[in-house]
Amino acid sequence: MKYISISLIAIILISCNNRNQNSINEKLVTQNSDQISISLVLPSSLENRRIEFQANVNSARINIRNFAKKYEWDALTKEEFIDSVMIFDNKNSFNITLLKLAEADTIMKLPDTYCAALEKRTLVSVSPELYAKVYPEGIEDLSFEKLLTHEIAHRLHVRILNGNEEAMGPIWFYEGFAMYAANQFSESDIVLSKEEMINIMREPDRGSYIKYSYIFRYFVNKVSLKELISKAKNELFNEELILMLN
Repeated sequence: MKYISISLIAIILISCNNRNQNSINEKLVTQNSDQISISLVLPSSLENRRIEFQANVNSARINIRNFAKKYEWDALTKEEFIDSVMIFDNKNSFNITLLKLAEADTIMKLPDTYCAALEKRTLVSVSPELYAKVYPEGIEDLSFEKLLTHEIAHRLHVRILNGNEEAMGPIWFYEGFAMYAANQFSESDIVLSKEEMINIMREPDRGSYIKYSYIFRYFVNKVSLKELISKAKNELFNEELILMLN
């Protein structure tokens, strides 16, 4: 599935016995916007920040709803995107958990920037401190809240496409959409030449998120977001946009 390649997403299932052995604390928390109960799983080292993380999750949910409302996608947010959240204080533990739950080889090395994921209504993330350590270029005002919003935005994107993940478009576009929805890097002063933009758009491997954000915002200022989303599945999507640069 396309979205698995985005962030090796997996549902987190932990038995009561494992929670006791690993000092993991899980409680049902109630988000204050509409009284939705979400299971928040924290290691003991982060338990004293439960209220903080509850607020981060709730803000991310509200961000997505506000974004969707702006583009008349309100109906797509009536059903919650997440039922549970798990936050790690150790990057290696985060990596191993993702690999196991994705049924991948646990000796596989994951990029340091794999910091959050959402699948089957479970959101997993490293702590804000780990995020800042492994991805310092991603740190900005409200960066952790935006990280969570970003992951939910991917699922909104899929809903917009009626569940067709293959229609999300090239990497720069679906990551650009998530950053746009999460308002990530909106204050970045990066400037790309047309040649740089073309090279990035044609590159099939994952690259700089900040540059993806720049390219996405460039085109969304010229073409409506809904039109871009509807055309992203087309084989010539990139080339048609590149023509606009010339």
